[in-house]
Amino acid sequence: MSGARARHGSRMARALCASGLPRLWAARYPALAGPLASARAAAHVSGSLERLPRPYRVGAEVALRVAGLVPARSSAPAAGYDRLARLPGFGRFLAVTDALALYGALDGAPDSARDGEPDT
Repeated sequence: MSGARARHGSRMARALCASGLPRLWAARYPALAGPLASARAAAHVSGSLERLPRPYRVGAEVALRVAGLVPARSSAPAAGYDRLARLPGFGRFLAVTDALALYGALDGAPDSARDGEPDT
Protein backbone atom coordinates (compact mmCIF):
# COMPACT_ATOMS: atom_id res chain seq x y z
CA MET A 1 0.00 0.00 0.00
CA SER A 2 1.13 3.53 -0.29
CA GLY A 3 0.92 4.56 3.37
CA ALA A 4 0.12 8.21 3.89
CA ARG A 5 0.35 8.84 0.15
CA ALA A 6 -3.09 7.80 -1.07
CA ARG A 7 -3.15 7.16 -4.77
CA HIS A 8 -5.89 9.64 -5.56
CA GLY A 9 -5.55 8.84 -9.26
CA SER A 10 -6.74 5.24 -8.98
CA ARG A 11 -10.38 4.42 -9.59
CA MET A 12 -10.71 2.76 -6.19
CA ALA A 13 -9.18 5.73 -4.35
CA ARG A 14 -11.54 8.11 -6.15
CA ALA A 15 -14.52 5.88 -5.37
CA LEU A 16 -13.48 5.71 -1.72
CA CYS A 17 -13.13 9.47 -1.50
CA ALA A 18 -16.51 9.98 -3.19
CA SER A 19 -18.14 7.44 -0.86
CA GLY A 20 -17.74 9.73 2.14
CA LEU A 21 -16.43 6.86 4.25
CA PRO A 22 -13.22 8.67 5.26
CA ARG A 23 -15.34 11.48 6.75
CA LEU A 24 -17.50 8.92 8.55
CA TRP A 25 -14.39 7.20 9.96
CA ALA A 26 -13.07 10.53 11.22
CA ALA A 27 -16.39 11.20 12.97
CA ARG A 28 -16.74 7.71 14.45
CA TYR A 29 -13.11 7.03 15.35
CA PRO A 30 -11.24 10.01 16.82
CA ALA A 31 -7.92 8.31 16.07
CA LEU A 32 -8.71 8.63 12.35
CA ALA A 33 -9.58 12.33 12.50
CA GLY A 34 -6.04 13.62 11.91
CA PRO A 35 -4.85 14.21 8.36
CA LEU A 36 -2.00 11.68 8.47
CA ALA A 37 -4.14 8.93 10.00
CA SER A 38 -6.95 9.69 7.56
CA ALA A 39 -4.62 9.52 4.57
CA ARG A 40 -3.04 6.26 5.81
CA ALA A 41 -6.49 4.77 6.37
CA ALA A 42 -7.73 5.72 2.91
CA ALA A 43 -4.54 4.46 1.26
CA HIS A 44 -4.74 1.14 3.07
CA VAL A 45 -8.41 0.59 2.26
CA SER A 46 -8.13 1.55 -1.40
CA GLY A 47 -4.89 -0.41 -1.79
CA SER A 48 -6.39 -3.50 -0.19
CA LEU A 49 -9.52 -3.33 -2.34
CA GLU A 50 -7.40 -2.85 -5.48
CA ARG A 51 -5.66 -6.15 -4.78
CA LEU A 52 -8.88 -8.15 -4.79
CA PRO A 53 -9.62 -10.45 -7.73
CA ARG A 54 -11.31 -8.52 -10.54
CA PRO A 55 -14.96 -9.53 -9.84
CA TYR A 56 -14.62 -8.59 -6.16
CA ARG A 57 -12.78 -5.39 -7.06
CA VAL A 58 -15.65 -4.35 -9.36
CA GLY A 59 -18.17 -5.20 -6.63
CA ALA A 60 -16.23 -3.17 -4.07
CA GLU A 61 -16.10 -0.17 -6.39
CA VAL A 62 -19.85 -0.40 -7.02
CA ALA A 63 -20.47 -0.65 -3.27
CA LEU A 64 -18.35 2.44 -2.65
CA ARG A 65 -20.19 4.36 -5.35
CA VAL A 66 -23.56 3.38 -3.86
CA ALA A 67 -22.31 4.41 -0.41
CA GLY A 68 -21.42 7.78 -1.93
CA LEU A 69 -25.09 8.42 -2.59
CA VAL A 70 -25.90 8.29 1.13
CA PRO A 71 -24.42 11.62 2.26
CA ALA A 72 -26.02 13.45 -0.65
CA ARG A 73 -29.48 12.14 0.21
CA SER A 74 -29.36 12.26 3.98
CA SER A 75 -29.49 15.13 6.44
CA ALA A 76 -27.58 12.92 8.90
CA PRO A 77 -24.93 10.97 6.92
CA ALA A 78 -24.05 8.63 9.82
CA ALA A 79 -27.69 7.59 10.08
CA GLY A 80 -27.74 7.03 6.32
CA TYR A 81 -24.72 4.75 6.54
CA ASP A 82 -26.36 2.89 9.42
CA ARG A 83 -29.43 2.26 7.24
CA LEU A 84 -27.18 1.14 4.38
CA ALA A 85 -25.40 -1.24 6.75
CA ARG A 86 -28.69 -3.08 7.30
CA LEU A 87 -28.82 -4.15 3.64
CA PRO A 88 -27.61 -7.69 2.99
CA GLY A 89 -23.89 -7.66 2.35
CA PHE A 90 -23.39 -3.94 2.90
CA GLY A 91 -23.06 -4.27 6.65
CA ARG A 92 -20.22 -6.71 6.22
CA PHE A 93 -18.57 -4.56 3.56
CA LEU A 94 -18.74 -1.45 5.76
CA ALA A 95 -17.39 -3.39 8.75
CA VAL A 96 -14.48 -4.67 6.67
CA THR A 97 -13.63 -1.20 5.36
CA ASP A 98 -13.77 0.16 8.93
CA ALA A 99 -11.37 -2.55 10.08
CA LEU A 100 -9.02 -1.96 7.16
CA ALA A 101 -9.06 1.78 7.84
CA LEU A 102 -8.24 1.33 11.50
CA TYR A 103 -5.50 -1.16 10.78
CA GLY A 104 -3.98 0.95 8.02
CA ALA A 105 -3.95 4.12 10.09
CA LEU A 106 -2.92 2.73 13.43
CA ASP A 107 -0.49 -0.12 12.82
CA GLY A 108 2.47 2.22 12.33
CA ALA A 109 4.39 -0.20 10.11
CA PRO A 110 6.45 1.34 7.32
CA ASP A 111 5.05 0.79 3.83
CA SER A 112 7.96 -1.45 2.88
CA ALA A 113 6.95 -3.93 5.58
CA ARG A 114 3.55 -4.30 3.99
CA ASP A 115 5.06 -4.88 0.58
CA GLY A 116 6.90 -8.00 1.66
CA GLU A 117 10.15 -6.55 2.96
CA PRO A 118 11.16 -7.51 6.49
CA ASP A 119 10.58 -5.09 9.37
CA THR A 120 13.69 -3.29 10.58
